[in-house]
Amino acid sequence: MYDPKWMDELLAELRLNQIICIADEVLTGFGRTGKIFAGEHLGNKADIICLSKGLTGGTMALGVTACTRNIFDAFLSDDRSKTFFHGHSFTANPLACCAALASLDLLEKKESIEQINDIVSRHKKFVTELKNLSDDLPIKNIRQLGTVVAFEIVSGNDTYLNNISRQIAEKALADGIFLRPLGNTVYIMPPYCITEAQLNKVYDFLFRLLAKFE
Repeated sequence: MYDPKWMDELLAELRLNQIICIADEVLTGFGRTGKIFAGEHLGNKADIICLSKGLTGGTMALGVTACTRNIFDAFLSDDRSKTFFHGHSFTANPLACCAALASLDLLEKKESIEQINDIVSRHKKFVTELKNLSDDLPIKNIRQLGTVVAFEIVSGNDTYLNNISRQIAEKALADGIFLRPLGNTVYIMPPYCITEAQLNKVYDFLFRLLAKFE
C-alpha cells in the first residue's frame, strides 16, 4: 500500500503518452478500500476496469470488463477487420446477472455502507493498538486501507514462501477463524456481514498469537 498521489501522478504521465491503463478492481472493488472503487482515491481514472468477486457477493462467478467510450468506439464499426472477436461460455448468464443486481442493491443500502464504515473504524483502532505494541511484537510494516489490514511477521524466511503461513492458518482454524496468510504476511479482509463479536475474536486471536512469538 502506498500514497495514492504516486499512482495519480503515474496515471497522468501515462495519459500524456497515450498509454492505456487497466484498473484491476477484482479485489479492491465494491467497498474494500473504504470507497466503492479504489480508483475513487485518485483524480485520474483508468481506461479499462476489471470487476468480479464482490460483484455477486461471492454467490456466483461473474466478471465484468468495462472501458471508456474512446476504446469502445475503436471497435464499433461495420468494418469486420475492426471487430474485437471474443466470447465467453457464460456471457450474460441470467442467474449470475440476477445475483449481481441483488448484491449491488444490498451494497447500496444505508446499512451496508454503515457496516463498511464500522469495519474501517474498528480496523483503525486495531492498527493503532498493534503499532503501540510493535516494539514488543515480531511484526513490521503494519498498514490499513479501508476494510483491509496487513502486516508482516518477522520470523523465519522473510518471504511469501515462509512456512509460517501454514502454522498460523492451522492455529486460526482450530480457533474457529479462517485466515489465509501469504507467507509471513498476515491480512484481515472480513466479509461486510461480520459481527462486532466475530471481528473482535479475530483481533484477540492475533494478539494472543503474536504474544507467543519470540
